[in-house]
Amino acid sequence: MPTLLDHVAPAMERRSAVLLDVGSGTGTVARAAVGRSWLVIALDPEADMASMTGDAMDAPAEAARVVRAALPNLPLTSAGVDAVVANFVVNHVADPRAALAEAARVLRPGGRLAVTIWTRAGAGWADLVGAAFEAADATSPPSAQLPEHLDFERSPEGLADITRAAGLSVVVKDRTTWRWRVSPDDLWARISSGVAAAGARYLAQRPDVRRAVQEHFVRLAATEAHDGLLNFASEAALVVATKPSAPLTST
Repeated sequence: MPTLLDHVAPAMERRSAVLLDVGSGTGTVARAAVGRSWLVIALDPEADMASMTGDAMDAPAEAARVVRAALPNLPLTSAGVDAVVANFVVNHVADPRAALAEAARVLRPGGRLAVTIWTRAGAGWADLVGAAFEAADATSPPSAQLPEHLDFERSPEGLADITRAAGLSVVVKDRTTWRWRVSPDDLWARISSGVAAAGARYLAQRPDVRRAVQEHFVRLAATEAHDGLLNFASEAALVVATKPSAPLTST
């Protein structure tokens, strides 16, 4: 998270600068931004996630606020924020290009956007969670594959292409890998709260299937955890872009 915020920090030097965290989830990014004494607007469409973000930020209303909203319909004025972060959000929206165009709309000229998505390699924890669903005979969700005309390559290059299409100038495109260490309880809290596709799938199950999924998760996690932590290889694409003072034109 420090890296993500470091990338937008040049746009946050004014005392009154505002960071927009789109799809704030559990509030990890928003909390880190508040820790830098930044003014923060955090958006999430889900009531539970919005509540968790507010608790995580634990800041006065004049410094941080939470709004229930989602891309591509943001209740904000054009050019009203100095920086935008979208951490693992664009890969979950129905129209990624429209989502980025909306993020560009609310960003001031000279402002910065930092966006991450899972690559095809994805989140390392997916195999463990998927095994728990399979063992519980959980129903499969409808295909999340976007129509061809809306989809994009899940790579730094693919993310950069649709970011440029939103009228932004890409300054960083990178593939980043890391090890994510998390306790089984913390990972399960995310899933049971509806975070990401796995969370949505969990909440879509009958109560008895949910209980079975949790039981299998606890059993599987216990075999994989070391010193109380799970350790997953993860890979993501990162793109950082700026909003030009004048619209970009193709040549």
